[in-house]
Amino acid sequence: MSELERWNTHLSTYVEVTLFGSEVRLAQTPSSMNLGTTVWDASICLAKYLEKHSRKGDFSRAAVRGKQGIELGAGPGIAGIAFCLLGGDVLLTDLPVIMPLLSKNVDANLSAAALRGREGLWDAGAVRVQALDWNSPLDIQAAGGPFQYVLAADCVYHENHVEPLYRVVVALTDAKSTVLIANELRSESVQSRFIEIFQAGFTIKKVPHTKMDPAYRHPSILLYSLKRRKVARV
Repeated sequence: MSELERWNTHLSTYVEVTLFGSEVRLAQTPSSMNLGTTVWDASICLAKYLEKHSRKGDFSRAAVRGKQGIELGAGPGIAGIAFCLLGGDVLLTDLPVIMPLLSKNVDANLSAAALRGREGLWDAGAVRVQALDWNSPLDIQAAGGPFQYVLAADCVYHENHVEPLYRVVVALTDAKSTVLIANELRSESVQSRFIEIFQAGFTIKKVPHTKMDPAYRHPSILLYSLKRRKVARV
């Protein structure tokens, strides 16, 4: 497998990504030891996938407009911001320590002032930011749901995180929900554990790399589309 040529060096305080013809500027904290303060490449790939499929299909503007979406482990928030720019109403979530950074990026890119004059972005959806610890029933209950769309990028990097992620995705979805999970492959065992746990409650389809943005794809970044099973496997 070739080495990933990163779109974000993680060394700068801001990352700029063009989405829907306009620059999205995201603050990050390169000096932080918290992984949630970085714009990870899988999240950029997920955002660019939403842009690429904005004309037809499950993630077209027509399909997404007015629908309820949530991003789990949003970090700086690029995937959820992309969903909002499609016209979906989105709840961006992460741990409490990430909330100031996430809120800063939402204000910088989705406030009325930020959207004013940006051609094609006038019909952005509503956005909210909320702390959500996957192990907190109160946080999960406060998030609401079920959501029609669930997004998660680079949340699967340690085996201990897979089961809590599964439980929160189950709690926030129903049979009509579409789940998109983007992972950077760092560990075969972690990836296998992800598939093992999630296939109990979801059908899992690996999105072909040919369906991803040609400038933002790599063999080590995997994108999955999930749907709830009618009957969960035991």
